[in-house]
Amino acid sequence: MTNLWGSRMEKGLDQEVKEFSTSIPEDFFLYKYDLWGSAAHCKMLEKVGIISEKESKEILRGLRVIFQEIEEGKVDPSPFEDIHSLVEIRLREIAGEKIGGKLHTARSRNDQVVLDERLFLREKIGEVIEKISFLQEALLRKAQENKDVVMPGYTHLQPAQPVLFAHHLLAYFFMFQRDIERLEDTRKRVNVLPLGAGALSGTSLPIDRQYVAELLAFPRVQENSMDAVSDRDFILEFLGGLSILFLHLSRWGEEIVLWSSPAFHFLEIDDAFTTGSSIMPQKKNPDVAELLRGKTGEVLSSWVSLAITLKGLPLTYNRDLQQDKPPLFRATKETLSSLRIAARLTQNIFPDRESMKKALSVGFLTATDLCEYLVGQGVPFRRAHAWVGEMVKKLSASGKHLRDLKKEDWGEYQHLFPENWEEIIDEEKSVRRKISEGSTSPREVEREIKIGEELLAQSRERVSSWRKIEQESWENLMGGSCVL
Repeated sequence: MTNLWGSRMEKGLDQEVKEFSTSIPEDFFLYKYDLWGSAAHCKMLEKVGIISEKESKEILRGLRVIFQEIEEGKVDPSPFEDIHSLVEIRLREIAGEKIGGKLHTARSRNDQVVLDERLFLREKIGEVIEKISFLQEALLRKAQENKDVVMPGYTHLQPAQPVLFAHHLLAYFFMFQRDIERLEDTRKRVNVLPLGAGALSGTSLPIDRQYVAELLAFPRVQENSMDAVSDRDFILEFLGGLSILFLHLSRWGEEIVLWSSPAFHFLEIDDAFTTGSSIMPQKKNPDVAELLRGKTGEVLSSWVSLAITLKGLPLTYNRDLQQDKPPLFRATKETLSSLRIAARLTQNIFPDRESMKKALSVGFLTATDLCEYLVGQGVPFRRAHAWVGEMVKKLSASGKHLRDLKKEDWGEYQHLFPENWEEIIDEEKSVRRKISEGSTSPREVEREIKIGEELLAQSRERVSSWRKIEQESWENLMGGSCVL
């Protein structure tokens, strides 16, 4: 027997139906969490007197044996319907039917699987945040190394105003910081104990859900048993957070693709992070950055896949919910690998200072500086805007730059401009004139770097504290260390 049901059936399960309905290829990856939750459930059954201390010790011994067997590759999961069946049936082989058969008392696979997913996701959120912090650190280091580099900033992909290259990098740092904050907030709703809901209505046995929550380091239990077994919002929310994260990764990848192209040549990518062409020997392609864009579709589709599965499902458990794991595992795997390679790619891009400096002379980047100077001299902004716009139109028509203006071109505003008026339109001096909080000025960039370093330290400290708590829970229940 390799399933946990069938006592009222007159026929065995059709082989094709069995192959169609089994989930073991996906949920086998939850074995650690299934064993962890089972150990906590066992300790609770002992505490409330449903099983004896001797029986509890024998069950816990069996769970530890199963963990070791799976870790060493000694278990073939293919005959089993799901990870819960594998664990319980193997436990009964180790501890005997009489003792091993008591573990499933007062629980259902319905609340058991949600517990496994919550334990899995609680851990993976910490891993994703950690990987985001590595990417943030790469952005911070690159910003620190290039604090003096000035480049064109763009709106509508048209030259707009001069900015520090470091300021542009820090924009992504804070973008990814929001991703961390979203995941931290999601973790609050993940970190809730569903076990004890049973199949849907709870149990008449005297279980202690708060004790299980304490053993597994959950701060609270889920309030409604029907909601507990059918809730997948926490997975949907996690996938939504990953989708936004990948939108950010995609934008960063696109900037690298653009900046490394000959049209810009703002960046050089280390050869180890590029590929060539099978037919064009001159090519150096930014494939890693392109893949960061491309993988966004896969993660976004994971959210869509689960959302469609959940749409219109009646309470409580329905077998449709088995389909929550493939998109969850797929998106988690892609996220962790993509963040790692994105951090390494960021470490291996190098700004071309000369190309950036040359590009500053294109597009009248300091036209707004002229407007703001006139405003400082008492000219209404709209009049200054119109006047500078007229100057730009004339210069552009004749292929000239703001530097080509002569004093007589200032017309009614000649008296407002000092002898060294050229400094007003100097692109590198433009960034130093900015004074608003969060601007591209060197002082503000320095401040943002310090804030970034503090945020990095805080994120890593939180993840470390979560991991310590989870590790202690595992060791107390399973009696040994495990990489969490």
